[in-house]
Formats: sequence, C-alpha cells, structure tokens
Amino acid sequence: MKSRFRLTIMLTALAAVFGACEKQVTPVDNHNETVTSEKRDIIYTVGDSESRRSLATETEWDALLDQLCDQAHGGSEVSFYNIRQSHQKTATKESHTINTTSRDEIKSWMKEMERQGLTVRVTYDSNSGTWSGEAYATAPARSTSDLIVDTWHFSCMVVSQMDSTGRQPSRDLYEPDSNGGSMYYTFSSDGTVTLTVNGMDGITATDHGTWSLSADGVLTSQLLPNGEDWNVNWITTTTMVLSHGNLGSEDRDTYYQLQFDAVAESEE
Repeated sequence: MKSRFRLTIMLTALAAVFGACEKQVTPVDNHNETVTSEKRDIIYTVGDSESRRSLATETEWDALLDQLCDQAHGGSEVSFYNIRQSHQKTATKESHTINTTSRDEIKSWMKEMERQGLTVRVTYDSNSGTWSGEAYATAPARSTSDLIVDTWHFSCMVVSQMDSTGRQPSRDLYEPDSNGGSMYYTFSSDGTVTLTVNGMDGITATDHGTWSLSADGVLTSQLLPNGEDWNVNWITTTTMVLSHGNLGSEDRDTYYQLQFDAVAESEE
C-alpha cells in the first residue's frame, strides 16, 4: 500500500511539472528541400573552463573553430558539442580518432565530426607538432562515471522529429521550471539515484531507483523519462547532456535530449 501511495504522489507531481512545461515548437522552412545546418548551439571547454555560444552562420562557426585550434595550439585541451542537433540520425556509437601535423586537416576533421553529431576533443603536442583528436557519440565511461555522481537540476528536455531525408519537421522544448516546477536527480556512488519533483502547486515527491554505466558509456536508470538507456553526449562538472533515439516508422524517428545543470553546494 505504501509503494502504491508513493507512486500515486510521484505521478501527480510529475504531471504537475510536465503539465506546466512550456512547449515551444520551432517552425521549419518548408520552402527548402533540406534543413540548413548553419544554426548551432555549441557547448565547449578550453581546459577546465566551459562556455556556450549560439552561431547563426558558417562564418561564425569557422571563426570559433579557429579560436579552439589556437587554444589547443597554446597547450589547452579543447572539446565541443553541438546541442542543437538536427542531424542526430547520423550519429553512431563508433568513435573516431585522428593524428596529424596539419592544422587544416584537424580543422576539417572537427567540422566533419560535428556534422556527424559527435562530441569532439582535441589536443596539440608542441614537441612533435601533432594534433590529436577523438570524437564520440557517447563519452567513454572512464571519463564519465565520477562526474555523474552529483545532484543535477533537470533543466529541459528537447524532443525532435526527424524524417527519412534528414529534415526536422518539429523540435519541442519542455522546461520544468517554466511555470514554477522543478526536478532534481541525485546520483550516488553506490549506484542509487533519487528523483525529487517539486510541482507548481507546492506538491513535492521523491522516488528512488538505481543507475548504472555500461563499458561503452551508456547511462541506464528507470527514473529517467522516455526510456531507460541514454547516451552521455557531454558531461563536465557543470553540465550533462543525454540523448537517445526512438526509432519509429520508416519515414519518421523521434530523438530525445535531456539537459542538466549541476547544483552548487549553496543550493543543496
């Protein structure tokens, strides 16, 4: 009886939060045969510093890549991921690496990896004059497991529809905070996770479950929405981005992306 009561409260709180989520539909220009890939929302790191930048043109994208190459050449490890994914369908679990002494080649490779929907990490060895790059759809478990152990504020969920031609008919945004609700996940090192839901009407509920991380970096938990298995596309001490695809009919698939912000100690 207690578990049924807890489940009822949890579902009520979830309904209050997601029922209040503002749903924003991004219109698509149907006059074009394909969706342009010029607009990008890039999250990137230089060393330990994380930043975000919205880019509207290929010129802006080219300039940011030059800046990242300059930072890598100066000795910093740089990484980036395009949160605005209109091409997730091309992303695969296969990782890619490159070693080259050519700046032009590493820059072209970075562009191609972003086009494939991958996260990119680049370093430069000044002794050998070699650029080294790694790109992946799911962050390696070796660099993810310790970072997941934290309390995360669930900031938004993006649901994208993708047709067989690569066009994106719709992109919906759900934000629990938009009308007073909020959701938090606390991942513990013992493999347990707690979900806390604050509803817009003052209803607060918690539920408990487990989480695990596969060898290839897939995060699994029964408390995550819209499916248990998620690719960890991006994770730092401040931001976590998860995604997965729900293959539908031959002409349309659905892709889900979850974005989280780490909770500062003062907020806990």
